[in-house]
Amino acid sequence: MYIYDEYYFWSIAHQLLVKHEFNLLQVNEQNQEVWLEKSMQKKSVVIRLYLRSFDWANHVKQDLATVMQRVSNIQKALKHKDITVHNVYVAENGPVDDWESLKKPHKLKDKKNILVQSYYLEESVRNSELNRLFDTLNLTGPNMSVDEKDPEETANQVHRLKHQMMKYHHQKKKEIESLFTYGKPRFTYFLLAVNIIMFYLLSTTPGGSTDTKNLINWGAKFNPYILEGEWWRIFSSMFLHIGGLHIFMNMIALYYLGNTVERMYGSIKFVCIYILAGLFGGMASFALNDAVAAGASGAIFGLFGALLFFGLVNKKLFFQTMGSNLLFIIGLNIFLGISVPSIDNSAHVGGLIGGFLAAAMVQMPKRKKALIQLSSFVLYAVAMVGLMFYGIEQSDTSNSPQTAAVLAQEYLEEERYDEAIDLLSVAIQENENKNELLYFNRSVAYYYTNNMDNARSDLETVIEINPEFAEAHYNLALVYSNLDLYDQAYEHAEQAVKLKPDQKDWVDFKEQLTEIRNSLN
Repeated sequence: MYIYDEYYFWSIAHQLLVKHEFNLLQVNEQNQEVWLEKSMQKKSVVIRLYLRSFDWANHVKQDLATVMQRVSNIQKALKHKDITVHNVYVAENGPVDDWESLKKPHKLKDKKNILVQSYYLEESVRNSELNRLFDTLNLTGPNMSVDEKDPEETANQVHRLKHQMMKYHHQKKKEIESLFTYGKPRFTYFLLAVNIIMFYLLSTTPGGSTDTKNLINWGAKFNPYILEGEWWRIFSSMFLHIGGLHIFMNMIALYYLGNTVERMYGSIKFVCIYILAGLFGGMASFALNDAVAAGASGAIFGLFGALLFFGLVNKKLFFQTMGSNLLFIIGLNIFLGISVPSIDNSAHVGGLIGGFLAAAMVQMPKRKKALIQLSSFVLYAVAMVGLMFYGIEQSDTSNSPQTAAVLAQEYLEEERYDEAIDLLSVAIQENENKNELLYFNRSVAYYYTNNMDNARSDLETVIEINPEFAEAHYNLALVYSNLDLYDQAYEHAEQAVKLKPDQKDWVDFKEQLTEIRNSLN
């Protein structure tokens, strides 16, 4: 009877969904068709159950063509490229003609990574075909029993199976949705506002957001000052950005990642992850990068780390939703960080690790893993202390051109000229690539210590590196004037005025040199 076929059909579907945790892709009660899917042995296994009888093998062949087309259409939604489809027919009787050849595995002509295998569970061979299906899947077969003397009870069993399946499916769906909708992104918008306001304030001060000295004054990460006790810079640098493109890219990332992570973890845990990741990234930058640094990148990469922790806890769901794309984006960003020298890759990777550990500390909502939380806290604290001491040790051998230039500028302002010369000389000697700022600052120190020959040599090197450096031309004119070489002085004063004609002092000096030359001639 049809009711018994229906019972077997829904029993198989129920077994695969509930016991073997297949995902329900589609169910059509009217046509009595169910599609399920699961990742098994690095392949997507799709099971299509169809409650229908076919009189002729040709009809089965036509239906197989439809199955193959539908699988091809849903291929992008599946995790793996390799797909095995188990096409299962449940019916009282099979086709009257021979259809054994259709039981053999078939591959799509255009897509050889899709394999379709069929089973026909007609009443006479139902158990053997069912065993063939579950043996192929390496799964325990369903234990089904039906009282053929009581079709009404069988009908009730079918109704219960359908109800249990739908209830189970909706419950799983609700659980999944709850993972992504636990909180509201309140603090994401707050952090966006704070970063944008700080960028506006920084940009409106003399020097703007790209001036190194101005960034340091506002709280950028600067290792020499941190070593003097200004550890708060590890935190403050998280809210400063260098140029419009920098803040634009970071705020776009914060908007999308922040929305996702705050909805998943809740606002309080989101803030903890963001701050702890930013601090870890900042400390990693202090230990491994002696250049001036600023930006929310470490904290933002921490949000990537929080998503990776979610993936560790929910591997199946992670790869069904964001997994592959997220891993690609993280890998791409790390590759760019390695390829582009100006990117602080230590802060990025540090933030990623810090965010992962922070997420392990706070855990997902409604979950408590005391041992994991404690272990993560200890590992985070030990790593932070280790990075701190490593950074302190490395600072003794640091010869960053940027750091040397900034410190030298400070020495010049304090009239500590000999210290500036010593510092810059070491930095110039240790760095293979000539840095115009190092030579320029040393020339200033030489000038004020009345060492004009060395000042001239350094300024000539600066102009060789960058012929458009107007200040170098003007200073070289001053040096030549002190050496009574007025023709050379006039030449460079003229070049300086050409590059910056709005500098009145420079124009006046050029006119003075003109008068001196005329008087000498």
